[in-house]
Amino acid sequence: MRDAFQIPVDLFYTKNHQWLAVDENIVTFGVTEYGLKKIGEIVYVDLPEDGTRVAVDAEFASLESVRHIMDLFSPFNGMITEVNYRLFEDPSIINDDPYGEGWIFMAELDNEKDLASLLRSSEYKAHLQSL
Repeated sequence: MRDAFQIPVDLFYTKNHQWLAVDENIVTFGVTEYGLKKIGEIVYVDLPEDGTRVAVDAEFASLESVRHIMDLFSPFNGMITEVNYRLFEDPSIINDDPYGEGWIFMAELDNEKDLASLLRSSEYKAHLQSL
């Protein structure tokens, strides 16, 4: 049941099952527990490098499981400042701790207005219930 998934209240979400933690103009990005359960155990990550620019709705990375590939699309414009390189050695960290050690990258936002289209936890929960 979709209600059994963690949906931390202090994060922003996309309908593509990505989460963002925002601290002023710095964003930490990851994939939600629901998104990970849907794709399966992550076995490989294709991530951008530090300094890569991302643009709204542009694909910039992917996660691969035994069953699927999940393409990641940026919900904002900005520059990646730090990638979680531990994921290259052990991609299962994402599944084990998606809202903690399984973060994917940090970025500096170009404009906080890009966050206006994101969902809050209650909206994301309603979105999951509509699936």
